[in-house]
Amino acid sequence: MEKDSRDAAAGSWNTELEKAITVGIYGTPELKPDEKVLYLGEFKERVLVALTKQQVAESALYIEVIEALQDERAARMIVHGDITSGADKYYQMARKFGKPYLIRHDQKYKKSTMGLLVVGNEAVDVETIAVEDRATRLAAIGLPQSLIQAAGQKICSDCYALMEKLAPEERINYKRLNFIDRLTGDQCPAH
Repeated sequence: MEKDSRDAAAGSWNTELEKAITVGIYGTPELKPDEKVLYLGEFKERVLVALTKQQVAESALYIEVIEALQDERAARMIVHGDITSGADKYYQMARKFGKPYLIRHDQKYKKSTMGLLVVGNEAVDVETIAVEDRATRLAAIGLPQSLIQAAGQKICSDCYALMEKLAPEERINYKRLNFIDRLTGDQCPAH
């Protein structure tokens, strides 16, 4: 009986010793490493909204990011370090809403397709974190492709009215041509 208890104690000691040696050699085991690589070091359940690198590079702002930054659960914005253009407008929005932003340059995130994330400190209950491509969404509601591609530019009153009617949330991405613009030769790029 006494020998059995010593063998059990020695067995658990060996298992604990093996664990300690393994941790010493390979480091602490990480939970969901593939998920954390995809989501730039974060768990998926903490992500409120996610844009791909291509979406971040577009000239237009994605309204979903602005809404997520305004969400009380949002703690910070994370941007992929490979993003060379297009992120400045999101940095400005993060500053406007008082949210810090991080740029992740680590080599282990090179394969991630995510370009920008708005995340919380705890798990958030968001069903769909991926944002539908802006051009696809606007084309589905009837905006002409030429108007969709004119984001970030000045457009005529007729195009502005159409955009306001079909997608009023997109006003942030367009400006109206004024009289001075027309005098200097500017034209609506959507025509």
